[in-house]
Amino acid sequence: MNEIENIKNPKKMARIAGVLYLIIFIVYPLASFLGKSQIIVPGNAMATAKNILENETLFRIGIAGETIIFLVELILAGIFYELLKPVSTSLSLASAFARVAEAIIQAVNLLPSILALLLVSGGAYLTVFSPEQLNALMLLFMDSFNFMIIVWGFFFGFHLLLMGYLVAKSDLFPKFLGILLILGGVGYLLQSFGTFLLPQFETLLATIVLILATPSELAFTLYLLIKGVKGQKLSQ
Repeated sequence: MNEIENIKNPKKMARIAGVLYLIIFIVYPLASFLGKSQIIVPGNAMATAKNILENETLFRIGIAGETIIFLVELILAGIFYELLKPVSTSLSLASAFARVAEAIIQAVNLLPSILALLLVSGGAYLTVFSPEQLNALMLLFMDSFNFMIIVWGFFFGFHLLLMGYLVAKSDLFPKFLGILLILGGVGYLLQSFGTFLLPQFETLLATIVLILATPSELAFTLYLLIKGVKGQKLSQ
């Protein structure tokens, strides 16, 4: 019984969530910067294929980092569901499902990178394609990878909206953290919808989500790590 109570201790759960969020803050930029943005040359299939071949280890590290992230997201979905269900079980469940859906899309989005690796591997079965065709296909997969980031942004933005509301209503966290998370959710949704509807403003939309989402998630992470929660026990 004591072990069960220990597991359900909200302060411990919150601090675990804070550590997991910190892992995402560290791993995501590294996976994105080292494994993708430094290797992919937009619109240049030949240069991108050359970079993948010459930096295959970094590219694979990027894939490994993305794998760590979606696994962490699954655990966070469960923790936040348990912490916030006293406010509203249905909304907490919807929030958790949205985060799980985001993680599933992130997992599926590993496929373009894996296919790109296979295309530049020089396998004998690929000789039916010309080098130009292989490079074009590889760049297509990498473009689809970037587009799928916008797709999982829909689910993550929706998750942040719900979680922000629950955090604001909960006795476990300060209300301002919930408001910040709601703003972060708005940022992700603006980016995702805006990129689909107004792709010419892609850079501006990316800046908006950076301004709205990063401070909110960072503040929430720091609160989880330092304070945990205000309360001590979850309702049964």
